[in-house]
Amino acid sequence: MLKKAIALWKQERKHKGTTLHRRLLIFFISVSVVLILTFTLLLSMFGINGKQEQSVQAQLTTQLSILADGIEDDFGRISIGGISIAEDLAARSNRFFSANGISADELQEHPDLIEPLLNEYVQTLINTVNNRYCGGVFVMLDASVRQDTETDKAGIFLKKTQPTATENVGVDIHYLRGPAQIARDNDIMLLGQWKMEYDTTDQTFWNEVMQTARDNPDLPLSRLYYWTGRVILKGNSEAGFLLCVPMISEDGTVFGVCGIEVSDRMFKLLYTPESDYFDEIFTVAAPVCEEGVCTSKGLLAGNKYLSGTRWDEDLKATYSHDGFVHYSGATQDYSGKTVSVRLYPDASPYKDQAWSVSLLMPQNILHNAVEGNRHVFITVVIALLIVAVIVSIIISRRYIKPVNEAFEQIRSKGYQENGTATRIPEIDDLFAFLAQQDREHEAAVATHRERSETLQSEVERLHGEKTALQTQVEQVQTDNTRLAYLRKDEVDPDSYALFVECVRSLSKREREVFDLYVEGKTAKEIVEILGITDNGLKYHNKNIYSKLGVSSRKELLRYVAILKQEQGGNV
Repeated sequence: MLKKAIALWKQERKHKGTTLHRRLLIFFISVSVVLILTFTLLLSMFGINGKQEQSVQAQLTTQLSILADGIEDDFGRISIGGISIAEDLAARSNRFFSANGISADELQEHPDLIEPLLNEYVQTLINTVNNRYCGGVFVMLDASVRQDTETDKAGIFLKKTQPTATENVGVDIHYLRGPAQIARDNDIMLLGQWKMEYDTTDQTFWNEVMQTARDNPDLPLSRLYYWTGRVILKGNSEAGFLLCVPMISEDGTVFGVCGIEVSDRMFKLLYTPESDYFDEIFTVAAPVCEEGVCTSKGLLAGNKYLSGTRWDEDLKATYSHDGFVHYSGATQDYSGKTVSVRLYPDASPYKDQAWSVSLLMPQNILHNAVEGNRHVFITVVIALLIVAVIVSIIISRRYIKPVNEAFEQIRSKGYQENGTATRIPEIDDLFAFLAQQDREHEAAVATHRERSETLQSEVERLHGEKTALQTQVEQVQTDNTRLAYLRKDEVDPDSYALFVECVRSLSKREREVFDLYVEGKTAKEIVEILGITDNGLKYHNKNIYSKLGVSSRKELLRYVAILKQEQGGNV
């Protein structure tokens, strides 16, 4: 088949056209392709194209909406709980300061009172850590039992080491920060990372919360709480979000910070998305970045992103397409959807610090989910196109076969020899017409042959007569030349001598005209030979007559005849 195709192509190039077979094949293929593509377009218009884009869009949008609403509600609930803790601890502190005759800003001057004050907080902290929306609870005082430090701060941090999203009792509470005696008195086990005090070096949230509260003394606690991004306490290993609420005494002194931790483990338990449809899908909650998602300050929740998994680099938004945002990471690209969540009221000093919740997955996973069975759909369409081409080739060959056979009979004149019918009326009529044309052609050829023979005889006769006439003309010219020479005595010798001398003065074109006169050419013949006009010839004649001293063509020819006789025919 390949050889036939190449031979057909060469034949088309040779004849600079397209064969009937090729035209028919192109027609069948074009019709088939148009029908298949039209059907495919209609399916696509009705959403039948194998893609799962709408389904994926709906699933991610619904799940993200549920997660974002849940995070916003839960963080709001935690914020209310943190404010309640701050108010309770502030009330306990005011009573303690009054009972011990000191003010809040004098606590650093009485380090012996720090542990008793912290002991007043323990029960409130224990009650709070049992809450399902809490991974830990803490309090930090702007004071230290050490007098030689500005970064160490006394306080307590109770940690829920095995948080559960469904149970509020029976959880394990451990002691991460605070005086060891308080832990022993309350049967709380110390963690291996336990330290007596906090190290606030590079812990920017401490100074920010304290300073903001001091700069806004007229705002209530419901406007002064603050959510940190992902934070790891000095000497600790697990990260989390910290709700920080300032503790303010009745005289307006900001003497500490308390709050609730949403740990890695707690975040994963509460906000892991359903992954029945998508592999490696995960939730990211983080402060908003200008260029994308601040994963370096956020927490991740997903079945394949276990507790403790965190990124130190941010995801940069590269482009949006089909309702999804695509992000570029250090080692992998991700895609998904992002919505903003509101964590602060309008009057909060932190209202401009926006947060977002994103539902992401590796870009190739989302692409495969969106494409769905599209590759199957495309494969079926391509297969149909291939079948259409093959069927078109077969049909065109079967259709054109009798036509080719008819052409072969025409080339071999087979339609005259056997008269076999082809069962195709049009071709049979063509054969009959060609046979009739051949008979008429043969008759015409015979007639033409007879006429040709007659014309040939006539041509030969006329040629003989022409030869005789040319002989007679030459004889007359010779006789005229001789006669002119015999009458030489009638010519003025001086005029003849001047004529001979002046022949050399003729220009090139005048010499051409003169030579043609010498050859016996007529004026009409000279005009045709030189390709000039009649007026042009008259102009040259005038110049020739003037230069040679003759007054007419007759006189010119007489001098020429004498000259030819004297020079033996050469002038």
